[in-house]
Amino acid sequence: MPSVIPVPGFLGGSSKSDVMMDSPEELLNMFVEKKEVAEPRGYTQKVLRSVEGERAVLTFPFETRIGCRGLFTASDGTMFAAFDASIYRITRNDNGILEKTLISAVTSRPSQVVFAETGGIDSHVVWVDGNSFLYAYSLKNREYRQFKTPLRVYKSADSTDIGEEYSTPTHVVCIAGVICINDSENDTWYYTDPYVLGGTGDEREIYKLVNGQVQYENDGVTVQTETVNIAAEADNGVSYLWLDRYSLPKFQTAEYVADRITAMVLCNDRIYCFGTKSLQVYTPTMTEDAYGNSYSVFSSTGNNTRDNGAEIGATVATLGGKVFWLGSNTIGDHSVWVSDGGAPIRVSSNNIERELRSFGNISDAYGFAYAYNGHQFYVLTVPGADRTFCYDVTTQEWFDRSTRDPVTGRDRYWAPSFATAAYGEIFLGSYSAEFLMQVDPDKFTDFRDNPIIKRRTSPVFVKDFAPFRLDAFWMEWNTGTTTQSNPVENGNYVSAFNPVAMLECSNDGGNTWGMERWAHGGKIGQYFWRTEWRGGFPCGGYQLPRMYVLRLTISDPVKVVITAAKMQITQTRRP
Repeated sequence: MPSVIPVPGFLGGSSKSDVMMDSPEELLNMFVEKKEVAEPRGYTQKVLRSVEGERAVLTFPFETRIGCRGLFTASDGTMFAAFDASIYRITRNDNGILEKTLISAVTSRPSQVVFAETGGIDSHVVWVDGNSFLYAYSLKNREYRQFKTPLRVYKSADSTDIGEEYSTPTHVVCIAGVICINDSENDTWYYTDPYVLGGTGDEREIYKLVNGQVQYENDGVTVQTETVNIAAEADNGVSYLWLDRYSLPKFQTAEYVADRITAMVLCNDRIYCFGTKSLQVYTPTMTEDAYGNSYSVFSSTGNNTRDNGAEIGATVATLGGKVFWLGSNTIGDHSVWVSDGGAPIRVSSNNIERELRSFGNISDAYGFAYAYNGHQFYVLTVPGADRTFCYDVTTQEWFDRSTRDPVTGRDRYWAPSFATAAYGEIFLGSYSAEFLMQVDPDKFTDFRDNPIIKRRTSPVFVKDFAPFRLDAFWMEWNTGTTTQSNPVENGNYVSAFNPVAMLECSNDGGNTWGMERWAHGGKIGQYFWRTEWRGGFPCGGYQLPRMYVLRLTISDPVKVVITAAKMQITQTRRP
């Protein structure tokens, strides 16, 4: 006898296995949204919702084919963007139009530009690009400056010789007015005095030294001082920006594992310092020298791990008091971790880690995070494998994202590489595009107006492991709500677009697929439209199948919210 059964498993995230009969589940350009109620209400507790589209809002020079390299929003709301070899200040005028102003040049290379802000009376936005400079821009005076980075204290982790090369920072953080930068070649990071760039101009006082000895006034008590410019270099060749009052470099080295620093980020007033195989967390403390002058020191907290670093620093991201990264450790790589100040928690599934490992070289991977409509997303992209994984912190579900290649018709990795919140919107930038993009909830195509493919591959459906026939499949979604216009259909004028959904069926656990079958979603106003597929599902010939998998694809430019699904089956015999 035929029976109609709900299929709540259709509303799930991505968990695709290397063995299809284990789990063929895929969720592309849609995410799970759970109902925020304590008690069950209505007919569904979660839905599948399509991602928002993107709109290009600014265009930048693209002669070298290098697009966005970093985005940042300062405390005064001003946005900063790195495109190709230039830094721009982006403001919004009274008409709501974005305008860009060129600030400076940076090294032309396809690498990240990382920003931070000092805070204070004269707050500065600072940035690094992997070169031997720290760049700074005053939000108050709108003045740009650059400073040489400090000379390397150690040539390598096991040498005590004074180096002769300038450090090359890839990351910068600011905490309590202190600027901190890493050296990409070793386990050392450097820092300044608090608010050294703001409030007192470019001058600072240091102790007067002769042959390394502090000099005193005739009373033998008062210390002699001298005024220096922070951009000038001391006798040891280091800018005074990076020196203490004794003209000594201010630096910190790894305390547990002497591995190269790949990333530094600030989260919850703590500095997360990632090595290739370790993580150390630091907090600043103010203390005084022998002459009563305050200065900062950094102490390592108890939230350190010797076995969980970030081999690829570009995958480290922060959002909402959490730090995300693609981990590398002594017991295995290719896992995604998150920390909110406590011990790191693994959030990647076995299937995702298997897939990451299957890619081989993933050194081009990068990650970023953003929040939208109550969801917090960590986005991990591996361009060489054409894959983008997204983790939704809110629901703890994974899904996939893609950008359609209009030439080949293939889904490739999602184009955006950076995100920042500014002017009440979410803005995106891509390594491979010359546009600043904005997330647009009313647009259902990408920034080049190409379709965004929405796809859901179900888990394997079984019925007591007995053979059965799939007779029909129904899907409840937001029928009759499209606003997409389509004035011509079959040569006749119509008032609205009628979106279609394609369904494919596999009767062998997701290894092979049957013919494509199409159903409409209803024109605008047809709220009672039912999207259904009846008959014609592959039944396996003489041997009825016992494992069905369904794959739904929607490419039309419409919002998709799937609330429920059910199927009609006929069970032929017991197992």
